[in-house]
Amino acid sequence: MTPPLDDHILASITRARVIELTGASERPCTLEDLQAADEAFLASTTREVQPVGAIDAHTFERVGPVTERAAAALRARIEAELAAPVAPLSPPDAG
Repeated sequence: MTPPLDDHILASITRARVIELTGASERPCTLEDLQAADEAFLASTTREVQPVGAIDAHTFERVGPVTERAAAALRARIEAELAAPVAPLSPPDAG
């Protein structure tokens, strides 16, 4: 689950890719929801999928399987997109 964009969440490409790859659903999320979770992660352009170690006094003991699968799926998607052939640039119009 992830909070919806109207909960002041940044609409990032990375977030959209993680939702697409994992099938995560958007719904409002309370502090109690987070503290009851087995694991949590952040989606970030610079960090990709980053496990969360603690939320307030609640700590997460290890990186969970959902986080590991999300990180692997996003990394594979990025690598596939970077390996895709890119059309050569056209020369500037001389006219």
